[in-house]
Amino acid sequence: MYKYLIIFCSLLVFLTDVKAQTDSLKNEKLPEVVVTAEGQIEMSNKTLLIPTQLEKKHSANGFNLLYLMQTPDLEVSARTRSITTHSGGEVVLCINGMEALPEDVASLSAKTIRTIEYIRTPSGKYAGKAGLVNFVTIKMNYGGNVYLSANEGFAYKSGEYLAFADFNKKRYSLSLTAIGDWHRDHSYTGGNDMFTFSDKSVLERNYNDESSLKKNNGQAIRLRLTSMGNSHRLNTYVGFTRQATPNTNTIQSISYTEPYGTTRRTIANNSQSIAPSAYVNYTLWLPKEQAFDITASASMGHNKYYSLYAETEQSSLSSKVIEDNFVLNGNIRYSKTLKNSLTLTGVLSNDYKHYTDDYAGTAMGKQQLTSNVTVGLLQLSKYSEKYYYYVSAGLSNTAVSLNSVHDNYCIPVAFYGGNYAINRKHSFSLDGLFTHTLFEPSEKNSMVVPTSFFEATCGNPDIVPMKVLGNTLSYNGQIGKLHLSLSYDSNIYFDNIVHQYTANTNTIFDTRINGGTFYGNIFSVSCTYNLLNEHLRLNATTIEECNTLRGSAYNMSHNSLRIKSGLVYLAGEWMFSFDYLTPYKSLDIRQPWLINRRPTYEWKANWTHKSLTIEALARNPFSRYDKQHITMEYGCYNRNSWNFSDADGRNINLTLTYNFNYGKKSERGEIEVNKNIDSAIMKMY
Repeated sequence: MYKYLIIFCSLLVFLTDVKAQTDSLKNEKLPEVVVTAEGQIEMSNKTLLIPTQLEKKHSANGFNLLYLMQTPDLEVSARTRSITTHSGGEVVLCINGMEALPEDVASLSAKTIRTIEYIRTPSGKYAGKAGLVNFVTIKMNYGGNVYLSANEGFAYKSGEYLAFADFNKKRYSLSLTAIGDWHRDHSYTGGNDMFTFSDKSVLERNYNDESSLKKNNGQAIRLRLTSMGNSHRLNTYVGFTRQATPNTNTIQSISYTEPYGTTRRTIANNSQSIAPSAYVNYTLWLPKEQAFDITASASMGHNKYYSLYAETEQSSLSSKVIEDNFVLNGNIRYSKTLKNSLTLTGVLSNDYKHYTDDYAGTAMGKQQLTSNVTVGLLQLSKYSEKYYYYVSAGLSNTAVSLNSVHDNYCIPVAFYGGNYAINRKHSFSLDGLFTHTLFEPSEKNSMVVPTSFFEATCGNPDIVPMKVLGNTLSYNGQIGKLHLSLSYDSNIYFDNIVHQYTANTNTIFDTRINGGTFYGNIFSVSCTYNLLNEHLRLNATTIEECNTLRGSAYNMSHNSLRIKSGLVYLAGEWMFSFDYLTPYKSLDIRQPWLINRRPTYEWKANWTHKSLTIEALARNPFSRYDKQHITMEYGCYNRNSWNFSDADGRNINLTLTYNFNYGKKSERGEIEVNKNIDSAIMKMY
């Protein structure tokens, strides 16, 4: 661990010719001579990524393009539609300055992307995020884009489909997006567990799945209208999302110590969720460098969940839950630029959620949970050619009502960040925060739900949010064709939420509690290098992770090292790529548990001709299942299990994409189809 810190600090001292970047999104003009000179330009408030025609030619959408550009401090996966930092930090996605979802970037034609802005220390409404990526597209007077994509999985059987079409005329844009997916998952578990009850009696369980099948599908649709003026912007949409798991069946063979012996367990469940939603955002730019922004969204949800648990010689357990929820979010922001490029910003936001759960079956009851989070922040920022910084501080108040019990949490919060740019090829950045997390609604719960004849899950009505102190220091630079990124992430979670297992004479209880403090440190070194006139691209990343958990329930630490590497080769209309991740052992802080992960391999072959793209992918071809070994001693419960993941195992996928532009220079905006449905349900299994 220390050798990486010494190398990191030495490089920071040596590379004293650097350039930084960050901030929330601003409209800025870049001199033409700069744009045509380099593919990556470090600025004081952001990094400007300029794709080449070669990169656009071999990319079907925004994810493909950013992956091909090989930005060293970002992890990009077109398969999972995700962009993160190497430490797993969340990166906000935007298109033309408007927040977008993964489906939006997945339907964004690479040919329409002009530049990509990467902000390592986002401020304003995005303060606290690990980064922000903004795709800037070509502007046109009228016309639009049609994008169709279908992905079929042949080993892990699945299908994902995306259709998008928009029409733009002058300052107005109308778009329609539809997505659908289905999966047939045969994942299963096996292991050897030991349970010790309060009377010192011991029960050992050996188990393995004989068969397992989970079917699920989802659909979402969204209609959006935007209006762009010289001094205002309006973005509004309505959407509808449906998710369903019509059939899940698992059969396990289980061997207990006496008196239970050998049994067979059968678990069946199904669920269905629907959620209509609406969203509106209005931005007004006022005279004297003032801006006003208001955002509001609302959604309703109706969720049904049913399960049946049967085990030989034991009473069957059943659960039926019907939940209705309502979510309302609002955000108001005002900013004013003062003298010397100082900007003062005030933000007030409110998130309201209400859940009503009706439980029937073995565990019966009714619960009402309401959470209301209000945050007020005052921010000061300054921008110059060489540096940028911001400091934002305020209060967060969380009011929670669980049935007739009311709790209130008032916590100070602060966000800060800065960048320093010495030249266009080097930059330093610091991103920090002190804030809190929001508990999962299913955790703050008063229900006790049995999961077997001797196990039960307990909600904890006394659980509180975790306070978080986090800092990320990074260097990014270019030395010839070598692009280099070094970063150090430090995170401290106070009142860390973990599982605690307790026992009486016949039952093991699983409860989420605030158990101690977690200290996390991640060192990463990443580099990319281009050869053969940019046709061959190599990348490698080394990550050292040092985690410590201290508290009355757990006192443990673990260090892990993993290496990622890959290459991309472009030839004519073909693109070939290979990515590899070494095996490693890590500490999961939320359970907690120690987990051994196997190596990951991924091959891709991509053929692009005009508007048509065909991609073949093979992932982890040597085993049908991704096998993960989990071990942990919880006191009354010793876990030694294996997870066999069908979705993360052998994948052989074929993706067909067709997109075309029509009209005369149009501008694409944001698409917001959200497939996630909010739920507070505590499930039996």
